[in-house]
Amino acid sequence: MLATVFALAALGKARGRRPFDEFIQTLENLGFPRALAGAPLAATLVLTEAASALLLGVGVAAGYALALALLVGFTLGIAWVMRRGEKVACRCFGASNAPVGAAHLVRNGLLLAVTVAGAVSHPSASGGLAMGMGVIAGTVGVLAGLFVTRWDDLVFLLRGPQPLAASPRTRRNRGSQ
Repeated sequence: MLATVFALAALGKARGRRPFDEFIQTLENLGFPRALAGAPLAATLVLTEAASALLLGVGVAAGYALALALLVGFTLGIAWVMRRGEKVACRCFGASNAPVGAAHLVRNGLLLAVTVAGAVSHPSASGGLAMGMGVIAGTVGVLAGLFVTRWDDLVFLLRGPQPLAASPRTRRNRGSQ
């Protein structure tokens, strides 16, 4: 599940120049100074997401450490934005204009719980899962990961439309007035 989530998150941000630029803008909107939030930080985060996905996919425990660090950082960023009362687009998977909010904290809390459970059980899980059970677990994990990446859509279905976060251009224009 986590490998799917982080692979899709990295791909969503790195699939083109525009999604990557929008992710940089989101980092700025989260409160990072422009000098820090530029391409080097954004690229580092995308590469860390990809590395976590790869390590988790091949069963290396270090993938959990990367996942935990990313999730804690992103969760703190969301909480900071909510505390300031701002509407910042969630670019978690590259494309959404939904503003970060409580639903994203819930999603990240679930992902944090899965990360901790996986990290704690990782050493004991390597003891010989039957092939059929491994296929079932892998399939359920991929499906759960796909479900998590469509979180904003689920929230929309349950809660209805919410005001969109300001686009990067709108935010820049407001700052120049």
